[in-house]
Amino acid sequence: MFPLVIANPNVLTEHKTMETGKNLDNSKMIILNYSDTLRIEYRNIYGQIIDTTFTNAKVLSIVKLCVNKFIDYEKKSLINESIQKNKVWSLNTIWGDYIFESDKLVLKPKNGFLKFEYYKNGKRINRGKIKITKYIIDKIALFERKLNLIQNADKGCTFGISYKLNNGIDEINFQDNSCYGFNNEQLLIELKILN
Repeated sequence: MFPLVIANPNVLTEHKTMETGKNLDNSKMIILNYSDTLRIEYRNIYGQIIDTTFTNAKVLSIVKLCVNKFIDYEKKSLINESIQKNKVWSLNTIWGDYIFESDKLVLKPKNGFLKFEYYKNGKRINRGKIKITKYIIDKIALFERKLNLIQNADKGCTFGISYKLNNGIDEINFQDNSCYGFNNEQLLIELKILN
């Protein structure tokens, strides 16, 4: 659960706050709204400010904020640079609490394909090749941008994920102890490396 203190919601329409954070995880705010719309600004798990408007707000009894909503800004992509300079792109991930696991994805650009090798706890699980398309590059680049933006403000989780992303030119190291559900599994599924 993402605590309100981190999301820092700000109701921008006319309202009255009745109660905030009475439950254990401070994830609840009770407001009395005075208009047909409810406009809320809040911080997502990537540290971006999101502005959301709900219509027909007078009939809403519960409003849930999507804290993993992502504003996609154009940023430098390591995968594009890897392909252009024919360099290996690799993502090492380590996670766990008391028992740690790891995986590694290696992408090697060659002749219009990304040859891949996927390892889990040091053992190769899968290998093959993926045709380089705009869709594939966009999916990898989006993962990179999210990895660059994700925030770890509360460090409230004992389960941590450590990332090391390298393209032979640049390297990103990141430790996420947030428990917000961001991981590389979705990328592996979209690339059809995992089922």
